[in-house]
Amino acid sequence: MNGDEVLGNIVKEVFSPLYGLVASLAFVYFLYGVFMFMTNMDDPAKRTIGRTHMIYGTIGLFIIFSVGGILKLYGSVFSGLFIFE
Repeated sequence: MNGDEVLGNIVKEVFSPLYGLVASLAFVYFLYGVFMFMTNMDDPAKRTIGRTHMIYGTIGLFIIFSVGGILKLYGSVFSGLFIFE
């Protein structure tokens, strides 16, 4: 087993599930913001907190999916690591 195979196995076994976990957490954070926003329509302070959670969740999802796309592009261009198969 050479170094490329070891690195490829590490990426497949560790980073792929970690990527899915982080994306799921960002989505749950976004849904929590939606819940806070919808259930506290009469309280402007809590509604602002819910809106902030939705914004941060959206930004987090954008960053996560952008990084995934860049890594997939890197893997296809350099024919190296197939990170998210």
